[in-house]
Amino acid sequence: SANRIVTLFVSLILGSAFYLFLMSTRTGKAIRAAAQDPDAAELMGVRINRVLALCFGFGAMMAAVSGLLLSMTSIMVSPVMGMEYTLIAIIVVVLGGLGNIKGSFIGGFILGLVGYIVSSLQPGLSMVAYYVIFLLLLLVRPTGLLGR
Repeated sequence: SANRIVTLFVSLILGSAFYLFLMSTRTGKAIRAAAQDPDAAELMGVRINRVLALCFGFGAMMAAVSGLLLSMTSIMVSPVMGMEYTLIAIIVVVLGGLGNIKGSFIGGFILGLVGYIVSSLQPGLSMVAYYVIFLLLLLVRPTGLLGR
């Protein structure tokens, strides 16, 4: 439907813009430095409290946009409707490797592909497949696909 296409493009544009922001700007470098080692970043002149407030704001903005996009593709809206998507997001981040943005994109693609295949074979078992992949990955490679 048109709403799903809009959701796809808005997600791709926002995700790409956020990635470019983190990788190409001084503020993005400060955010990455503060995430890596807050004490060293502070010694280099990064204002940690300002970076934390900025990251909180970015997180709130992304949550608001995500809620808006989710409500566009849902029939009914409720306060707990995003719980399943939150669990999927956690699995995607762990699958790609913690702290690895490219890995998260790859993990999301893999999980989306698996979800599509499983739901076409047996509707309703997508979440089971996600959890099985999550558990197998934690057993075989606890740091994720591209984790350190």
